[in-house]
Amino acid sequence: MTQTPEDRPRPAPRSRPSPAPRPAAGARPSPRPRVAGSRREREEAAAAAASTAATSTTGRGTATAGAESTGRRSGSRRPAEGTGPTARRFPALAALLTALCVLAAAGVGYLIWQRLNPEHVDDGIFAAASSAVEDLYAYDYQDPDGSLDRKLAVLTGDLREQYEAELSQGGILDTYEQVSATTSYEVLDVGLQQVNDAQDTATVVVFGRYVAKSVTSGNGQAPEGSECEVTPEGAQSCVQTIRLGLVQVDGDWKISELTQLTTS
Repeated sequence: MTQTPEDRPRPAPRSRPSPAPRPAAGARPSPRPRVAGSRREREEAAAAAASTAATSTTGRGTATAGAESTGRRSGSRRPAEGTGPTARRFPALAALLTALCVLAAAGVGYLIWQRLNPEHVDDGIFAAASSAVEDLYAYDYQDPDGSLDRKLAVLTGDLREQYEAELSQGGILDTYEQVSATTSYEVLDVGLQQVNDAQDTATVVVFGRYVAKSVTSGNGQAPEGSECEVTPEGAQSCVQTIRLGLVQVDGDWKISELTQLTTS
């Protein structure tokens, strides 16, 4: 049998859900429970750590500043007179200046000593001094002109002019001829007293004996206290020390000054 729409069974009506009750006025929803390790908790923990570190740093800075302030206050006391850094500097400076003065004086002294005592001296000075003294004091009555020329040849300057004037007038040379005299000088040693840097001017001391022989020299005794003696050959031999001033003239050493240091 065919059912009409009207005869078909109708479904039961659906029940509607009842609406949720509204919260009362003024009531707030309860906060969600915090989950450990949430982002907000991590941020709060980092902020707390930063605040703790800043507090610790500020404390250390305050303590350091206090220590420095205490140190300044303790060291700000005025030093006793004569004990400050300036006072300590002056003795050191004086000691340095004294040392420099001593060194300078020593250097000047060494230069003077080196000038008076050069490391190397021309040996020709000693040989020239010996030869010049021998020619100056030598005389042979048998060769008066040659003796005079040899004397003048070793002299220079005012000393040469003086000898030339005295010997040309006769005097002592005439006496030598009359007694047939011969004279000589025996050099024993030559000492250098001074020489200049160029070694063309020098002062020497000559040690030796002046010997004079004549027809009358062996007849008597040598005067007492004269440091003279009569030789077996009948000559008078006397100690004589001479200081000579030497200067080079055209490469040859000449006597420019003469001083007898002994008068025997």
